[in-house]
Amino acid sequence: MKHWSVLIVSQPDQEKFAKGDNIEVTCEGRTVDGVVIMASENSLSLMIGFDAMFSGHLGMMPVTMRDGVSGYSIIDGTEVVIKKVTPQ
Repeated sequence: MKHWSVLIVSQPDQEKFAKGDNIEVTCEGRTVDGVVIMASENSLSLMIGFDAMFSGHLGMMPVTMRDGVSGYSIIDGTEVVIKKVTPQ
């Protein structure tokens, strides 16, 4: 039987996202409001929702974060910048 080791990677100064966080999503030169639908414990994997279409992603995108601000779609590599915002 094989045993797998799990390595959890997280940067100490990385922005932490949680389900329900309001965000701004910047992709393909456009910025739209969005929300975090799901987030892993270390905030490296997110499902984000938004009212737009980016590179074929209509309304949502599964994202792997690179540095706490920028990331990419796990489906096709589309790059995104995600910024947490406080509701007005």
